[in-house]
Amino acid sequence: MDSAPYSRLLFVTHKPRLSYHSEAVPADSEFKNAREAWRRELYHDSDLRQQALDFQIQLDRHRYTYQFEWLGVPIVRLPDDIMVLQELIFAERPDCIVETGIARGGSLVLNASLQMLCGLEPRVLGVDLDIFPHTRTAIGSSPVSSGIELIEGDSSSSDIARVVDSFRMGADKVLLILDSDHSHSHVLKELESLAVALPRNSLILVADTVVEEMPDTYYPNRHWGVGNSPLTALREFMRNHPEYINDNRWGRRAAVTEFRDGFMRKIT
Repeated sequence: MDSAPYSRLLFVTHKPRLSYHSEAVPADSEFKNAREAWRRELYHDSDLRQQALDFQIQLDRHRYTYQFEWLGVPIVRLPDDIMVLQELIFAERPDCIVETGIARGGSLVLNASLQMLCGLEPRVLGVDLDIFPHTRTAIGSSPVSSGIELIEGDSSSSDIARVVDSFRMGADKVLLILDSDHSHSHVLKELESLAVALPRNSLILVADTVVEEMPDTYYPNRHWGVGNSPLTALREFMRNHPEYINDNRWGRRAAVTEFRDGFMRKIT
């Protein structure tokens, strides 16, 4: 594969402009087409995927996922995933965002701030079994706190389903992010409880689908792992719900990611 950044773009028919690197600068349409080609190549590059996964495992030795903040609030997200989420929210423009499993609150602040940057009214609901006082304080001190609501409870329960139904009332498009208990049974219950009633064109992001790609013994002290993971739950849900499809426009965009193949779209 030719790695030169514009090697395929030097066929431009317009009068070329030169960059500071003395390379022809492609027209916008040509650049867009080239990026789509590069994305498809990345999507299908299984050797590079394995290298990225090996790199991610090495990063995990230093708890890389836990090292970042968003607007001063700790966020348990990989940088690649944050960038893809920004693109998704800008392109899809969800009316509201529901996230289960909120840890220290940074991902909720990210969701609300991205909505605001995209000209949307921040409307974010965070669900967790136990919301820590320091999480409430951090979210409450953020510049987007007025757009965030918090609720304690089991995200797979009928009680939380009723809360989510009420919260999303009037929304034409919902973004649902599942990042709580990563066992097959719990994620499947979340999907059956929260996803079925979402409006058409809504999107679901299932976190830590990457678990299914990890070595068999990578999570020895967890009640989930290979064969019992968010990705196995997603696949079972999709077998029983043809109204949902994999949205690989987003699901294979990131190289170092926890959401590999974890994006679904409701089409009917």
